[in-house]
Parts: sequence; C-alpha cells; structure tokens
Amino acid sequence: MRKAITFIVVCFSFVSAMYSQDAVPVEMLMRTILINNGTKYGTAFKIDYQGRIYLVTAKHMVEGLPITKAKLQMWKENGWQDLPTVRTFFPKSNDVDIAVLETDEKIAQPYQVTTDDSSGGVTFGQQVWFLGYPFQLMTHFPTGQTIPFMKRGTLSAIDSRDPNAVVIFIDGFNNEGFSGGPVIYWDLSQHKYSLLAVVRGYFADSAMTKINGEEVKSQYLVNSGILYGFSTRHIKEAIESGNQRP
Repeated sequence: MRKAITFIVVCFSFVSAMYSQDAVPVEMLMRTILINNGTKYGTAFKIDYQGRIYLVTAKHMVEGLPITKAKLQMWKENGWQDLPTVRTFFPKSNDVDIAVLETDEKIAQPYQVTTDDSSGGVTFGQQVWFLGYPFQLMTHFPTGQTIPFMKRGTLSAIDSRDPNAVVIFIDGFNNEGFSGGPVIYWDLSQHKYSLLAVVRGYFADSAMTKINGEEVKSQYLVNSGILYGFSTRHIKEAIESGNQRP
C-alpha cells in the first residue's frame, strides 16, 4: 500500500511539473505593465534587486526622457497614472536595447521569477513565452484588473559573440507594443521559471507582389516571424555598473 501511495505522489509531482511548463506564472502577469512616455507605447516589467524595485524596458522606449527623475506613465485601474523614477541605468554596450529604471518602490519578499545571468538553463528549440501589450490591447477583468497578452515562441538561436551584447532569437510573431516586454521560459534543470530576454522587436522582410504575372519584391515590409531581444544578464550588469549614459 505504501508503494502505491508513493507511486501516486510521484506521478502527481511529475504531472504538476509537466503542466507548470505550459503556463505563464501569475507573478509575471502582474509585474508586466503597459507604459508610455508621451509619444511611444510599449511594455515594461518589474524586477527586484537587493530589496529595491526596478522597471525594465527597451532603451528606445525612454528616448528623450531625462536620466534622473524620468516620468513615465503606466496603465492601471482603467487609466493612465504617473510612474516617477529615480535614475535610469543602461548596459555597457550601446547596442543593447535595454533600460533599467530605479524606483522608490521596495519589496519585502523577493520575486520568484528572476533573471538568468548565464542563459545556461534554456534549451534550443524550447518553448518560451513573451508578454506585452500589442496595440495597447490587454485582458480586462470585471474587477478592473488587467493583464498583458501572452504569446509563445521557440528559442531559435543565441548570438553571444559579443558578451556585452548577447542577442536572443525567437521564432515568434510579435507586434508593435511588445517592445520592452519579458521573455520567460521554464528552466528544466532547476524546475522554475526564469527571465531570458527583453524584447527588442522583429526582423522585417520585403513583401512579394505580382507585376505582369512576375513576382517581385515590393517596398512594403512585413513581419518575418523572427523576434529578437537582448539577454537579461545585461539588467544586473546595468544596475551594478551604475552606467547612466545610453
């Protein structure tokens, strides 16, 4: 009887782990927000570092804003609210499209989903999720609570030739508004969710059209289906370096 009970418990644990890989943790949904800087709309997400909350987004989302006391707006409770910041940090390389904004917000308990500094826990061909607000769209609940869009992709490639600007390539069809959003995955070795990358955008491809029965490339650009972003290792790097020059 004891063996039977043990077998059932083991099976239940296996099934729980299996299904946990096929969902997005609520914590990340609540930490991912819609932002604007007055002219641009995009996505940002919160991380904690040494008890303080930082807001991570794409560097191009904060262009034109001051390095200190930058004021963004975030969508909350069916309206725009000011989101004051203290300082903005940037990774060492100007090629990395990441900005980390320090806030006055503090947290008593660290977040469970953290950055992966090495990207060693992810597997090529593994499913990943990316969160954001395409065209400012989101899920609206009757309570007024909102959560971002969720999309799936596949880890296709990693370009780490420049350790100061590691690029992550995802087979996934993203849209305008996902810039600055998080890419997360299930770490198969540690059995937990981790942050993999910050969304930069997608590669554009030329659209084909027919002229007099012949296919030619037009001047219209289309989404190639290749999403790319930069490794989250550059988030911690930006904070620790104190680099405030983009």
